[in-house]
Amino acid sequence: MPFDGLTLYTVTRELKEHLTGSRIERIYQPAALEIILVCRRYREKYHLLAAATADAARVHLTEGDHRNPAKIPFFCSTLRRHLEGCRISEIIQPGLERILYLTAAGTDAAGRPVTYQLITEIMGKHSNIILVEAAQNKIVDAIKRYSHALSRHREVLPGQPYVPPPATGKKDPRATSAEEFTADLVACGSASAAAVAIQRTYEGFSLFSAREIVYRAELPPDITLGECGLYEFRRLYLAFRDLVTAVIAGTATPTLALTNGVPVDFAPFTSAQLGGEQIQGPLNRLIDRFYAARAEITAFRAKKQRLTDIITREIKRLNRKLEEVTGLLADTTCDRYRLWGELLTANLYRLKAGTKEAILENYYTPDLTPVVIPLDPSLTPAENAQRYFRKYAKARTARAYAAEEKERLEMELAYLASVATAVEQATDLSDLAEIAGELEREGYLTTEPMPSKPAPSKKKKDSPQPVKFSACDGCTILVGKNNRQNDYVTFRLAAPEDIWLHARGIPGAHVILKCGGQDPSPEALAEAAALAAYFSRARHSKNVPVDWTYRANVERPKGARPGFVTYTGEKTIYADPAAAVKFLQGRGGDKTSSLNPQP
Repeated sequence: MPFDGLTLYTVTRELKEHLTGSRIERIYQPAALEIILVCRRYREKYHLLAAATADAARVHLTEGDHRNPAKIPFFCSTLRRHLEGCRISEIIQPGLERILYLTAAGTDAAGRPVTYQLITEIMGKHSNIILVEAAQNKIVDAIKRYSHALSRHREVLPGQPYVPPPATGKKDPRATSAEEFTADLVACGSASAAAVAIQRTYEGFSLFSAREIVYRAELPPDITLGECGLYEFRRLYLAFRDLVTAVIAGTATPTLALTNGVPVDFAPFTSAQLGGEQIQGPLNRLIDRFYAARAEITAFRAKKQRLTDIITREIKRLNRKLEEVTGLLADTTCDRYRLWGELLTANLYRLKAGTKEAILENYYTPDLTPVVIPLDPSLTPAENAQRYFRKYAKARTARAYAAEEKERLEMELAYLASVATAVEQATDLSDLAEIAGELEREGYLTTEPMPSKPAPSKKKKDSPQPVKFSACDGCTILVGKNNRQNDYVTFRLAAPEDIWLHARGIPGAHVILKCGGQDPSPEALAEAAALAAYFSRARHSKNVPVDWTYRANVERPKGARPGFVTYTGEKTIYADPAAAVKFLQGRGGDKTSSLNPQP
């Protein structure tokens, strides 16, 4: 939900409990519009995050590991100079506005007592974080500076007086009677939706919170005021009063809504409109978890897109080169030069020096078809013949190189196709990190060193983490989701007598069925084949051919790219990737047709 006034009210109450009287030890600015205050109270340490980004403006305690830039931003330096060592004396939210005043008392450079206010304004694209010297109400600095050229209402510049954002003119929901509530909504017009009218009328309400009122009143979500009578207004007011009272009194239970274990929304109350799985806890912690998951999803998408762009660019470049060498192989000029040289050599006695062309019978054809051969008049017939033999030798060498280059390009394209499949099927940042490391080792990706990080230690590299399942007969199935994992499961985890599977002729996962030296059951083999089909480029196909053989029959050629193998003694079965979907979701019809991921 949006970070509205009701949310900030609950967050502020928790912040007062933890931060009042705490000492600001350190300040960081991990992002352009984001700061973190490290505060200590007794033996407890808290990290307060304030962000002024347009799509995620907020303030809350965080437990995340936020990376700090190598170069300290100027605003961060200003905050450190004035706030580090100060004690937080007061945390205030005016009314139910989306503004938080954090008051910190300390001393200036001359040792005189001074009080500062760190003001976080949560207003979408106009959000800001401003440091104010409280006694004179003078702005020290802001994370976003702007003059009257951008805002007629106020200037946010060092040395200027601090002017709060313009008042919204909304009413305080804490002091509203039933009659006033009904009159306020009726004044919005009969065509207005009830939720929109509540949001526009009362302070602290986002549209999400206003819709919660309608849901709790058990009315249609899109009901308009013209459709409301006394009964509907009464139900709306009771839901409105109960929600506001619970949030203000602190009896509302903050919740975090999850979908498949992933946070999708939060609220300072138990939400009727979200439904589904919800967990409860301190709102600061729930908000932190929500935005951490959102940041991870954003980072995952960005990294996935970056890797996809790199691979796509390389594939296009290689396809252009492949088109060139294929055209070179199809060129018949090489054979024509050889023929001309041979015909000239065989007919030297008939040719005279200084001629520009020779018309000679082609004795390689049954009807002796005449061939017109261009000549250099400055050369003798014998020299013209040798010139064509030299051109033939050069063209033959180029064709041989083109044949080798074509084979190399086709193998590289096949390799990149396997990497593209792995990127497409990656499910988390660790998968993408393994793929990025592989591309870096293969020379496709350059990673610039992080100056703020210490030099990497020479520890043993972390082992790949392939996916592990239990087959219907108890055997273990291992699935490599990228080339590094493929090499690991095939040549490190698999025994010679284990079963190795791979979708035939297409990029995909190496799948190992560990049978303990016994012949696999048909059911287990079918399950492993379904997984091999699912974790391949043919995921959305049906009846995918899957080769299987014993691991002892699988070899990696010397100098081959990661994930590339050759195998013998294979047999082919056909598998439906849709069957693996049922396994992965744990929806098999019985114990012989379901796979359960092992921890």
